Amino acid sequence: MFAIALGLSPLETITVAVSGTIFIIAFTWVSIKGDLNKIAKELIEDNNQPEEK
Repeated sequence: MFAIALGLSPLETITVAVSGTIFIIAFTWVSIKGDLNKIAKELIEDNNQPEEK
């Protein structure tokens, strides 16, 4: 949208769209990876605690 509003050529518009898409995908992947890492650490801590009888 910004590329079109700035009056960029079609090639520049595609480049901006691809770059934006890659950024969004990378950000989402890092966020999910961080969440999974946090969950894994919690599970490891739970498994390391002795069970109460």
